[in-house]
Amino acid sequence: MIFVYFVSFLAGILWGTTESINKNITEKQYSSFSYFLIQMSLNLLLYAIPFIMFGTIPRQPIVYFYLIVPVIFILLGNLFLIKAYKTEDISNINILSRSSLIITFLTGVFLLHEKVSVWNIAGIVIIVLGMLTISYEGKRIKPSIGFLLALASGVLMGALAYFRKLALYYINPISVVFSGQLFMTIILLLIPKSYQDVKPIWTKYKKRIILSRFTAVSGFYLINWSFSQGNISIANTNYETAFLLSTLLIGIWILHEKKNTRKKLIGSFLCILGIILLNFF
Repeated sequence: MIFVYFVSFLAGILWGTTESINKNITEKQYSSFSYFLIQMSLNLLLYAIPFIMFGTIPRQPIVYFYLIVPVIFILLGNLFLIKAYKTEDISNINILSRSSLIITFLTGVFLLHEKVSVWNIAGIVIIVLGMLTISYEGKRIKPSIGFLLALASGVLMGALAYFRKLALYYINPISVVFSGQLFMTIILLLIPKSYQDVKPIWTKYKKRIILSRFTAVSGFYLINWSFSQGNISIANTNYETAFLLSTLLIGIWILHEKKNTRKKLIGSFLCILGIILLNFF
């Protein structure tokens, strides 16, 4: 069982590495749509093989509604995230994107009628405090544009979990993920701005982009394997903790994001504490 939880921790590091690479290659001069199209197209290729082997095509019409709504959320959420990368530190962005946990928690309580404890509620409050910490300047909250974009991205990512859960009643996780990647790629191909900077981005960052796609897909499969083999609350806590810590460390020591280091460390600590309360109590 220890190995299972080690794998979930490794998955968080891989996803943290993915997002750090995405931040490192994001430039203001290039279209966010172009970055997103490159990422989704490569993801689609990597997810196609397991889908061919184990995937299923939905037969109930309602499933397509459950699949398409999250695609819209993911599309907007990722575009907001890429835009946030252009103005905000990765170590801040991934604290702010923990707003997804809050939205997922609320949909679970109010829409799926899941049971919660006082400790769960305390966890949500602590996560909110962690996010507010990094935007606190002087005696007031002063959010930047990057702050608001990262926050909005987290809200959208949290909202899609409800629809994905509904889709999983009908088809397996591999089919859900592949369908999402397929629909997003199709939508992006219909947007002219998506083609605008594909060539210069790919030419300049090809090696890093390929590496980020393998870390992203590997991380996805590892965390889902951990969920299937062990206690989800422990695996998810390991994953979220490793994700936050890896992006924080990479941001500070590799990407040289030295500004407001103390606030980043405090915000990360509060978010990790909140994640533990959400998952273990």
